[in-house]
Amino acid sequence: MEPALRQLLEAAIAAASEAEHRVAEQEAEIERLRELSVTDEATGLLNRRGFTDAMRRALTRSERYGETGLLIIIDLDGFKSINDTHGHAAGDFVLQTVSNVLRQCVRQVDDVARIGGDEFAVLLNQTAPEPAMARSRIISTVLNDLVAPWRQQRIQVRASIGAEPYGPGACPSELFNQADSDMYANKQRSRLRVLT
Repeated sequence: MEPALRQLLEAAIAAASEAEHRVAEQEAEIERLRELSVTDEATGLLNRRGFTDAMRRALTRSERYGETGLLIIIDLDGFKSINDTHGHAAGDFVLQTVSNVLRQCVRQVDDVARIGGDEFAVLLNQTAPEPAMARSRIISTVLNDLVAPWRQQRIQVRASIGAEPYGPGACPSELFNQADSDMYANKQRSRLRVLT
């Protein structure tokens, strides 16, 4: 092979190798950005967008395979006062503590998200209504017994929970609205107990 042709061939191989390396880097960056787009920065949980995607997938499986599950909406009671009393760093610590507890309370097939400031959502996937409701009661008990240790202080966590079972034919917005309504009804009942 002529030297000029050999050099041209070697240059083409090097350019192709470099292009392949750049494509791999770009694909990795795209995946990293996709992960960031569905992850809550403060807790590492799914964010609202990620949870919406997870709920869509769960309801698709439900429709296709007849799977059932439970949507749980959780609101931390008095969270603003934690920030006001102890500072935002303490509030972030409480959010991270709650996130870790929620991760420990669910299985790998379940989805956990922080969907708003002090609001979380859990999808208990591939489970019958009775065991799912039992699991939601455990989550409620664990959260309401939770004390977050913060700089020689103990911050008591309180949470209101709403839960709604799902199965084939479930409408995502109706499911979410019903679980959210249940959560607010439970929050109101909790306030009434404190006032009386």
